[in-house]
Amino acid sequence: MRIAIVFFLTFASVSSSKARQDTSGTACKPCRDHTGIVGRPFVVHGALSLYNGAPSVRLWRIGTNRILGVSEGRSYVEGYCNLSKWLQDKLGWNTEVIGDFEVYPFTKDKPGVMQLICLDTAYNLKVIPWK
Repeated sequence: MRIAIVFFLTFASVSSSKARQDTSGTACKPCRDHTGIVGRPFVVHGALSLYNGAPSVRLWRIGTNRILGVSEGRSYVEGYCNLSKWLQDKLGWNTEVIGDFEVYPFTKDKPGVMQLICLDTAYNLKVIPWK
């Protein structure tokens, strides 16, 4: 009986971690599998926040003047999440999320132009309320 319970709990946790949710609540593929990625992923220590304008979710690279935009339109492909639901749920108009984010680029890095990205992996997160 214990073996059956352990097996069930292990299977349930693995299957739930693979099933991601997009903003409409339906399962979607993680952004790392997106067909529009143009380069290798890289890690950014930054602050993820909501902004007025497009894209509304942006990642500031702490220590620089660089802001990366989580693509909402041009790189949208049905069935893929450009921002994972679990990470999106941590964002709010009164909060920002500080941490280390694994970034997947949709556009090449150009000075003076916001690079479009997607992300679904993050580490060392702190949700900070705006004051």
